[in-house]
Amino acid sequence: MRQIRINTICTVSITASVFIIIAVLVAYVSLSSYRMVSGVQSEALDQTARLVAQSAQNYIEQSVDVATILAGQEHVREALAGSPRAAEEVQQMLHTYVKSFPSYWSFFVFDVKGRIVAGLNAALTDMTGGDRFDRDYSKAIFSGKDLAFSGSVMGATTDPTMLVYVVTKAVYAPDGSLLGAVSVCPRWSDFTAKTIDPIRLGQRGYGFALDTRGRLIAHGTNKKLLLKDLSGEDFIARAMKAQKGVIEYPWEGEKKFMTVAAIPATGWLVCMSAYDAELAAPATEQSLVLCGVGLAAIALLAGLLTYINQHFVFRPLRALSSFTEKVASGDLKAEMQGRFRAEMAAFAGHLRDMVEELKQRLGFSQGVLDGIPTPCGIVGPDFNMIWVNDEICRLLEKTGPRDSWTGQRSGLFFYDDAGRETLSDRAIMERKSLSLEFDHTTPSGRKLRVAVHTTPFYNLDGALLGSIAFWNDLTEIYNQKSRIEAQNETIARAAAEASHLVEEMAGASRRLSEQIDHSSQGAREQSTRVYQTATAVEEMNATIMEVAKNAAATSQSANTAKQEAQSGAHLVTQVTAAVQSIHEEASRMTGIMSDLGRQAQGIGTVMGVISDIADQTNLLALNAAIEAARAGEAGRGFAVVADEVRKLAEKTAQATTEVRQAIGGIQQGTTAAVSQMEEAGRRVGEATDLAHRSGEAIAQVVHMVENAGDQVHSIATAAEEQSATSEEINRAINSISDIAAATDQAMSQCTAAIADLARQARDLEKLIAGLRSGA
Repeated sequence: MRQIRINTICTVSITASVFIIIAVLVAYVSLSSYRMVSGVQSEALDQTARLVAQSAQNYIEQSVDVATILAGQEHVREALAGSPRAAEEVQQMLHTYVKSFPSYWSFFVFDVKGRIVAGLNAALTDMTGGDRFDRDYSKAIFSGKDLAFSGSVMGATTDPTMLVYVVTKAVYAPDGSLLGAVSVCPRWSDFTAKTIDPIRLGQRGYGFALDTRGRLIAHGTNKKLLLKDLSGEDFIARAMKAQKGVIEYPWEGEKKFMTVAAIPATGWLVCMSAYDAELAAPATEQSLVLCGVGLAAIALLAGLLTYINQHFVFRPLRALSSFTEKVASGDLKAEMQGRFRAEMAAFAGHLRDMVEELKQRLGFSQGVLDGIPTPCGIVGPDFNMIWVNDEICRLLEKTGPRDSWTGQRSGLFFYDDAGRETLSDRAIMERKSLSLEFDHTTPSGRKLRVAVHTTPFYNLDGALLGSIAFWNDLTEIYNQKSRIEAQNETIARAAAEASHLVEEMAGASRRLSEQIDHSSQGAREQSTRVYQTATAVEEMNATIMEVAKNAAATSQSANTAKQEAQSGAHLVTQVTAAVQSIHEEASRMTGIMSDLGRQAQGIGTVMGVISDIADQTNLLALNAAIEAARAGEAGRGFAVVADEVRKLAEKTAQATTEVRQAIGGIQQGTTAAVSQMEEAGRRVGEATDLAHRSGEAIAQVVHMVENAGDQVHSIATAAEEQSATSEEINRAINSISDIAAATDQAMSQCTAAIADLARQARDLEKLIAGLRSGA
C-alpha cells in the first residue's frame, strides 16, 4: 500500500482546515451578530421596561407627596378629631383639589373606624359617610404603617373602565396617637395610556403590567385582558419570581423575549414582550452575506496556504524531526541540518537549547546522586531497583559493582527476599513519604538498628518516577542509650534509699518542732500571766496611792466645805428674796400674753374676710373668661384680662391662707406661753419654800463636815502603809517575768534551728526527686 505523504496530508488538512475555519468564522460571526442584535434588542427592551417602571415610581411618589401634604393640614386633623366645621372646610379643600388635579379620580379622609369624614371624586360625588374599614390600605394604616398602597388597581365606582389605585397617608394627633388617614386615588388608566399603550416592539411586540398577585393591570393591545389573573401562566410565574431581567419563553410556536422591571413602591411589574424573529431579522440578513463571502475566500486561501506551508514549514519540520529522532535514541551529540526561517529558526534554536539543558540536568542529577554520603537507593514504579550507592552496598554487605544490583526486586536487594514488600514499595503505592525504625540482620549475622526514610518523587507532569530511600545506621546510638538507661536505674535505686532516709529525718524534725512549739507556747502563756499579775499589782498600788491622795484632799475639802456651807446659808437668804421678785414679774407677763392672744384672734377674723373676697373675685374672673370664650375673637382680649385677674385672686387666696396659718400659730404660741408663765409662777413659789428649807439643811451639813474631816485623816494614814507593801510584791513579780522571757527566747531559737533542719531535708528530697526524673 502506497504511503501517503505528509505534503498531501497537509494540503488536504490545510484546505479542510481553511474550510472549517471559514465555516466556523461565518457561523461565529452569524451567531455573534445574532447574539449582538438580540442583546441590543433585549437591552433596549429592558431599558424600556426600567424607564416605564421609573416613570410609574415617579408618578406614585407624586401621589405620595399629595397625600402627605393633605395629611399635614391642620383642618384635616381637626376634622378627624370630631370638628364638624373643620370637616366642611376639608370638603371644600378637596373640591379644589379635584378641580386642580385632573389626573386624580378622588380624594377622601377617614377616621380610625374607617368612616369617611370628608371625600369627593371626579364626578363631584360626595363620599362622606362611606366605610373603608375593611380595605387593605386602611388595615395597613391601622396596623401601624405610616404609608400604604392598595394591593392592585380597581375600577372606579362611577366609571368601571377607569382604573385607579389608592395611596393612603396616616394622620396623627400632636401627642402621636392615630387620628385616621388621607387617601388619594390617581388615574392609573391615564398613566398607562401615555406610557405603556403607545409602545410597539417590532411589528407585534407590546408592553403590559402586573400587580403582586399576577393580575394584568395594563396591556398595550388587548384591553379585554385587564384585571384578568395570569399567575397560572409559566412565563408570568417566572417573571413574578425573578422581579427583573430577561425571560425567554415560547408563545404559539414562536420564541419570545420578555423583560421585567419592578416598581419599588408597590411591587408591581412592568413587562416588555417581543418576538425573537422580529428582533433578529438584521442578524439573519448579515449571515447570508457572510456565507457567500466565506465560500469565495476558502478557495483562495487554500491554494496560498498550501504553497507557503510546503516551502517554509514542512521542509524545515522534516529536518527537525530527523534531529529529534537521533536525540531520542540517545545520540546527544547529533547535529541539526537544514535552513530555517522566521519562527522555524527560533524553534530550531530552542530545540538546540533544550538538548543542551537536558545534558546539563542529566549531569547535575547524576552528580547529586553520586555525592550522597548516606546509604541510599532508588526503587522504580515497578518496585525494581534503578540506582544504589556504594554506602548502602557496604551497609547491607552487597559485593560486586553497584550497577549489578539495578533491575533487581527491592525486596531481594534489601532483605534477600524477592516476595517481601519494602517500605519504598508502600510509599510508591500510597504516594506519600514513610519512615520506620527496625532491627535488621545482615547476611553475615550482624545485628543493626536502622531508620529508613523513603519519599516518592515525580516528573514535572506529576508522573511517578520512583521512591528514594535513605538508610541510617542507629546501632551505636541505641547501644549508648542502653548504657545510659542502666546508669539511670542505679541512680534511681540510690535516690529511693536516700528519699526514705530523708522522709524519716523530716518526720523526726516535725515531731521535735511540735514539742518545742508546745513548750514555747507554755512559756509565753506563763510570761503573759506574770505580766498581767504585775500590771494588776501596779494598778492596785496606784489605786492605793490615789486613795491616800484623795483622802488628804478630802480632808482639806471638808474644811473648805465647812466654810462654803456657812457662806451658802447666807446666799440662800438672798436667793429667797430674788425668787419672790421673779414670781411677781411672771404674773405681769401672764397678763401681757393674754392680751396678745385676743389681738391675734381679731387679725384672724379680718383675714377670713379677705379670703372670702378673693374667692368671689376668682369666681367672677372664671365667669368673665367663659363669656369671653363665647364672644369669640371679640372677647379674646377681655379673656386675657380675666385670666390675669383670676391668677391674682388665686395668689391672694393663697397668701391669706398662709397668713391665717401664721396667725393660728401665734395664737397657739401665746396660749402655750400663758400656760407656761402660770406654771413658772407656781414653780417660783415652790422654789421660795425650798430655799427656806435649804438654809436649815446647810446648818446641819456644817456639823457633819467637821466629823467627816477627822475620819478622812485616819484613812489617808492607812493607805500610805498599804502602798509600801504593794511595792515589794511588784518587784518580786518583775523578776519572775524576766525569767519567763528568757525561757521563751531560748525556745524560739530551738524552733528556728529545727525549721532550718527541716528545710535542708526538703531540699535534699527535691534533689533526689530530680535524680529520679533524670534517670
